[in-house]
Amino acid sequence: MADQDLITYARDAASRGEDLFALLATDATASESEIRSAFRRKALTAHPDKTGDAFDQALYERLQRARDVLLNPAAREAYDNGMRAVLRKKLELERSSATRRRFLEDLERREEEAKRARQPPGPPAYDPEREARIARGRAIAAEMMRQREEAEVREEAARLERLAARKKKEADAANAANDAGAGGPAVASTSKPTTAGEPGNGQTTPAPTEDDLDEQIADLERQLEESRRKKAEKKQRRAERKAARKPKKKTEISSAPRSLGKWDSKNSPSPSPPPHPTGEPQADEDKAKPAEPTSSAPPPSVDGALKPSDRFTSMFARLRAAQAKKDEAKRKKAEEEARAAADMSAT
Repeated sequence: MADQDLITYARDAASRGEDLFALLATDATASESEIRSAFRRKALTAHPDKTGDAFDQALYERLQRARDVLLNPAAREAYDNGMRAVLRKKLELERSSATRRRFLEDLERREEEAKRARQPPGPPAYDPEREARIARGRAIAAEMMRQREEAEVREEAARLERLAARKKKEADAANAANDAGAGGPAVASTSKPTTAGEPGNGQTTPAPTEDDLDEQIADLERQLEESRRKKAEKKQRRAERKAARKPKKKTEISSAPRSLGKWDSKNSPSPSPPPHPTGEPQADEDKAKPAEPTSSAPPPSVDGALKPSDRFTSMFARLRAAQAKKDEAKRKKAEEEARAAADMSAT
């Protein structure tokens, strides 16, 4: 089936309120492999080789189309949008029906009171039509409530799954940045972390909530503090090692005998240095001495590398921008819903 035909079928199924997930005995959080497995299980019960004369061709075609719609990204999106619109219309109808039902019940109550006032007191007459109407209304309300709760559960499960995957990705990126900052000057990474609202791996991640942003900021601040502490400890150890080498040389010089007595210095000959086997007496000594470091300055950082503090600052800015964008979208959505409600009430 072509993509356009799948999209059309998905919209029609959503407008009819047909639950394709329930048809395949799965839910909205199922992956592609789980959807294929669910289709194979359901197809075994409806395949002509298994059912024989009881083969239901319409049911088998519905199963195939449900599988194709849920595996096609464009058709899946059209189906989800249609189901949300249907659910929103049902909620609005339920609100209006509840108001109308209250008016009808109040009117019937007044009519009953007037009728009882005109009639002599006695046992109330049983009205089967009214009882049946009330029972039908209760059954419809219960069914709508059940469908709404199932849709909310599916959407919440899908949202939690996406949020868990995004948090895991951000935690891995933060750990990698922390390791690079603790080991020394880091080379600027060619990949930047995917923030809310930016495409990553061909998908669009939803904007995080305010609580998620606060948790991420607190986590990043803890990582930054840990990185600074590790750097300070490393610098202190390096300074202690350097300071431990200098007093050793001074002690060796001070331990040598400064001078002999007055008569000993005259009578004792001054010690002469031992002859060197080669004609260059000082060359080997100069070579044997280790070259002392002339400067304790740290090695220059690689060009283009960002400090961990700069990376965390830029990440904070992106998180705040994502939150502002989300708030603006929420405000626009509320205005559109209010405008739609006003138009509906006017009509």
